[in-house]
Amino acid sequence: MKKIMMMGAVCVVSVSLLVSACGKTENPSSTPTSLATSTPAAQQVVKLKWWGGTPPENGPQSVVDKWNAANKDIQVEYVRFVNDESGNTKLDTALLSNNDAPDLFISYADSYLDRRTRAGMAEPLDDLIKKTGFDLDGVIGSENAKKKDGKIYSLPGAKNLVLMMINKSSLDAVGEKVPFDWTWDDYAALAKKLTKPGQFGAFTEPGWAPLATYVMMSAQPKNTYYAADGTSDFNHPAFKKGLEIQKDMLDAKALPPYAESVANKITGQDQLLTGKVAMALTGTYLIRYVKDDSAYPNRKYQIAFAPVPQLEKGKNVNSGGFTDEISINAKSPNKETAMKFLSWYLNEGNMNMVPGGRIPSNKKADVNKLSDMLIGDKGQYFDKDSFMKVLKGNYTFAFNTNTTAANEIGKAVQEESEKYFMNKQTSDQTVEALKKKADQAIKAAK
Repeated sequence: MKKIMMMGAVCVVSVSLLVSACGKTENPSSTPTSLATSTPAAQQVVKLKWWGGTPPENGPQSVVDKWNAANKDIQVEYVRFVNDESGNTKLDTALLSNNDAPDLFISYADSYLDRRTRAGMAEPLDDLIKKTGFDLDGVIGSENAKKKDGKIYSLPGAKNLVLMMINKSSLDAVGEKVPFDWTWDDYAALAKKLTKPGQFGAFTEPGWAPLATYVMMSAQPKNTYYAADGTSDFNHPAFKKGLEIQKDMLDAKALPPYAESVANKITGQDQLLTGKVAMALTGTYLIRYVKDDSAYPNRKYQIAFAPVPQLEKGKNVNSGGFTDEISINAKSPNKETAMKFLSWYLNEGNMNMVPGGRIPSNKKADVNKLSDMLIGDKGQYFDKDSFMKVLKGNYTFAFNTNTTAANEIGKAVQEESEKYFMNKQTSDQTVEALKKKADQAIKAAK
């Protein structure tokens, strides 16, 4: 999320490719420098580099293997970068370089995509979409393509669901059913009820946005951090409510200590699949860990699935949505060739990402087939009824058309929220400081 989630929120919180054109330029009759003296023109190969944050064994390698086997004249190499601040800085550095830079790259947060677009790292895709005949409406839906100043600079490769994964045995032990139409207050109450010696009731990723972002997003799914006049909207009551819910859960020891979570970089999979927490706010990416009984052996419980809680019952806002934003390096000499690969990936290639926990952005994808591929032969670890119910949910996805100063705002959200969680300021002071920082950043960006 976008990682979910956030993803969506996470996406707002956190945020670019020249090609290794070992082969040639876009002109099919040109001769690549490295092969100029030995290879006939008919056998010349365009080599593309594709950078992403997913480990190769979780889908990307099978994607490029399938493409490369069918396209001898266009070979793709996948290069992984770690999707954190240092990893994204590494990608940005490569995009600014003229040496061994990527042709295609993935941004996992609006803030990263925004800064790469503003820096001129991403090529506008509108003309390339027309040239290759990619059916944007039929595959993704033009409304799901993010635009900057009226132009498309990326296309989403996946649809992420932020969701709650819950230890089913822990639920059964306290006589609770898997929640579906529930609120953030319900979530906090359940977390406290599930808390017991040796097990916290809930967990949120320390690197993701605070719960306040998700709570606010459930009230305002479009441009969550922004008011109608373009300033920040952190004085929205839902944001303060979310801050206070998380602080109350921390104080009640229903969440792991905040400082410990940050310092040790603890993860949802380690906490949930070793029984240290009863439920984790996470995303579909974590499904691959649920199936990993080598890393997490001897589990006697199933994982149940619930949608993200809402500010009000009857809503179904999801902070995931379309993610894995794939762009083409503005400096790549192989833009049309890169677009051919991207078009294939969005039409069919990303089905190879499903077993690793990534749902294709293709709106024609069959949910029943996806669930079977996601679960694979590890059905003993899944409460399938709740899993299918979440997959088939009718969601309103969070969507940002305004990403002004998104990177700076995301950092401010983390910094000011942390001060509150560490008892250095009140919730009112947090909101006030955050509103001031965000408005200053927006003004400077404009």
